[in-house]
Amino acid sequence: MPTFAVNGFLPLGRHSVSLSDAESMLVSAPQFRDSPTRQTLWDGLIDYLDVFLTLEDTYASLLDGTPLIHRVWLGGSFVSTKLDPRNIDTTLLIDTDAERAVRGHPGSKWLTTAFQSRDRMREKYGVSPVRIGYRRVARVFEPERFIPEERTYFTERGVWDDWWQRCRLPDQEDRSPSERSAAPARGYLEVRL
Repeated sequence: MPTFAVNGFLPLGRHSVSLSDAESMLVSAPQFRDSPTRQTLWDGLIDYLDVFLTLEDTYASLLDGTPLIHRVWLGGSFVSTKLDPRNIDTTLLIDTDAERAVRGHPGSKWLTTAFQSRDRMREKYGVSPVRIGYRRVARVFEPERFIPEERTYFTERGVWDDWWQRCRLPDQEDRSPSERSAAPARGYLEVRL
């Protein structure tokens, strides 16, 4: 498992961990023992993810072993040494083939609701989610042959990979992404479910 650097962030890059390793690192680690928010936020994340997992179980015969959630990326202040983050910033890579198989069936409205209002999800679960439509792409070295969905996937994946490695600049009046904040400055977690 990666460890936090002196600056309070993970080393640069995407670090792949299991769900239980992420919990050990971000919630139950001794340095977070006195945090009044981390356990509550983690429980909210688990409740949020559980709706997807329940859909997977319910429609297992339609999914034929394909999970709805390919991976979960965790970033922001929750993936730092900040004692009391306000929420968990997350990007979910949703398998588009699995999503199509489940759509139209009872409970599948969640696949839209889960991403419609980040404010509502933050209020209910403590999670600020973003969706990437995950695609399995065979011809990664032939972008001229990409269909629009594949182009969108690679674009969204690149955007969020870039974002989770940036740090907002404290002296910057406008805290949105900028050229000055573009250099990678921290790592983030890729959680395997």
